[in-house]
Amino acid sequence: MRGRNNDDGLAELVEFAASKNLLLRFIELMPVSAAEMLDDSNFFPIAEARRAIEKSFGPLIPQPDFRTNGPATYFQIAGRDQRIGFIGALTNLHFCESCNKLRLTCDGKLRPCLGSHLEFDILRPLRGGASDEELRVFFLHVVDRKPERHEFRDNYQPQRRMVAIGG
Repeated sequence: MRGRNNDDGLAELVEFAASKNLLLRFIELMPVSAAEMLDDSNFFPIAEARRAIEKSFGPLIPQPDFRTNGPATYFQIAGRDQRIGFIGALTNLHFCESCNKLRLTCDGKLRPCLGSHLEFDILRPLRGGASDEELRVFFLHVVDRKPERHEFRDNYQPQRRMVAIGG
């Protein structure tokens, strides 16, 4: 996020991750609570982060076959055994296609998308003694309802704080 005294320290983060053998991922801040409403003064696009890193380390090498359990796009830093990932949650129009997350809220709802208000009550079947098969069907139903895209670009109005959503 621009303006939080951290957008000029990306090279240092890359170096720190390398020193600890960590897989570093950068993600665009998503407006999931009222405190995180974005505008042009504070939004830091992932392409800008990539340019800043390339300025310090040279061109990044795409790693299209490298995958983890999320929607990041990975690159290798030339001359290093180090990969970094970028998650363009707002600027990458195909972000949602690779999202494999479900969120469990603090009050027992499953959310198939962080950027949607859609929720499914998991407590009812759990408290009702649902069988493993019934729970499997329930989860498949939730996964089938994952939206094709989030609503962040559509004047999304958060109804919960991130701490209540889970993740």
